Amino acid sequence: MAAKRPDQKEVRVILPQEVYSLLRRIAGVRETSLNKLMNEAVEDWLAAENQQETIERHRLDEIDED
Repeated sequence: MAAKRPDQKEVRVILPQEVYSLLRRIAGVRETSLNKLMNEAVEDWLAAENQQETIERHRLDEIDED
């Protein structure tokens, strides 16, 4: 497991077993880590038009939080 950088936060996610198993297999086929796969999925989700509208409407990208 890669070390966490200071600009990263750890998040715990509980998934159904079948979803977890499928993600592990996809990560294996793609020769990547489950962590990288999850990061890519979250980034794609945040980039979706409906999420961008929510972010812009509520100025969520301007909020400075830890």
